[in-house]
Amino acid sequence: GVLRHKLKLSPLKFLRRDLSGRKQKRAIYLSPKMKIFSRFRLRVIFQNMSNYMVLFIGILFANLLLMFGLLLPSALSHYQVEIQNNMLAKYQYMLQVPVSAVGGNKFDGLISLLEFYMDSRTDNEDAEEFSAYSLNTLPGKYKSEEVLLYGIEPDSRYVTIDFNNTKDKKDEAGNKEKADNKNTANAEKESAAVYISSAYADKFLLHVGDTITLKEKYEKEKYSFKITGVYDYTAALCVFMPRSELNDIFDLGEDYYSGYFSDTELTDIKSQYIGSVVDLDALTKISRQLDVSMGSMMGMVNGFAIMIYMVLIYLLSKIIIEKNAQSISMVKILGYTNSEISKLYIMSTSLVVVFCLLLSLPLETVIMKVLFREMMLSSISGWITLWIDPMIYVQMFATGIITYGIVALLEFRRVKKVPMDEALKNVE
Repeated sequence: GVLRHKLKLSPLKFLRRDLSGRKQKRAIYLSPKMKIFSRFRLRVIFQNMSNYMVLFIGILFANLLLMFGLLLPSALSHYQVEIQNNMLAKYQYMLQVPVSAVGGNKFDGLISLLEFYMDSRTDNEDAEEFSAYSLNTLPGKYKSEEVLLYGIEPDSRYVTIDFNNTKDKKDEAGNKEKADNKNTANAEKESAAVYISSAYADKFLLHVGDTITLKEKYEKEKYSFKITGVYDYTAALCVFMPRSELNDIFDLGEDYYSGYFSDTELTDIKSQYIGSVVDLDALTKISRQLDVSMGSMMGMVNGFAIMIYMVLIYLLSKIIIEKNAQSISMVKILGYTNSEISKLYIMSTSLVVVFCLLLSLPLETVIMKVLFREMMLSSISGWITLWIDPMIYVQMFATGIITYGIVALLEFRRVKKVPMDEALKNVE
């Protein structure tokens, strides 16, 4: 389409290298008080505005790739440090009822259950009981995810939430709806107010006062909870409530508990009764897997981004210099040196590149927040908070300037090669 449009121009326009097809617009007025070099540079910028627009889009795209390459390893490292600093406890022991206690002969099952309760007790002073129950988020745009509900002791040493402050609100929240919902086929139980982890709040953009609805994994029964607080815990999607309340909602029994929080290892519980142990290694497993699978690729992404950036700037700078070859030749005839000519043409592009780099940084931050969020929502269970190290901006800007410096040297050689007879060959 472009070629067809250009071939409609007259042969004389081709001889004069005037391929615009438009009448020459009147030049923008510039104050005569400005220095000649400054006015000349502005003229070059205004004449090549379309090329510079393409340059800005290219810098935005290349820097976005570079930002992702620099950001991911940094974000994963920060995530591991963040988890280490705000773990609920150094160890979370999830207990497991033996198979013999729930199947086979009733008498043997009862004996096995009694043995379980006896042998799953611990004398460790650091150990604190908690209840746990697993529900799933409702399926929607993204896959359904497992959410762990913790039943915490009111005076817990490990999860410092004052549930007493919300007791009055709990008593009056949704009692009527709860009674009505029990009469429906698809019962939806509404519990008292709860706290959710900061990871849960960040992932689903939840706030205090919102209501969340969770469901049984393989059943239709749903449970609604009103959020009264967000607990600073980034390792998992969790809901926190008093242990007695959780046991009551899910009919688990008044004295039921399913695990222990502890800052030291529990050695007096038989291993056959321990279903899983959640420690720092388990909590950082996802980030370490991402680091191993994608971290080695980030160098390639960075190299690709720099290559795109360099090629784009080189081609656009080349176009600008070739477009102004006749003017450069005329300036040479007037006695200007190659250095002075470079200050006119190459410096103009340099100013635009610096401006585009600075302008692109805040835009890339906004775009990256959206892209990173979408990637986390669609790719992994759990949540990794976006964290941008301020040094990344310095690295991006320095990389852009150094890369452009190499291109500027190549363009300086091109300016030197423009012959003085170029202006004489194309006199209108």
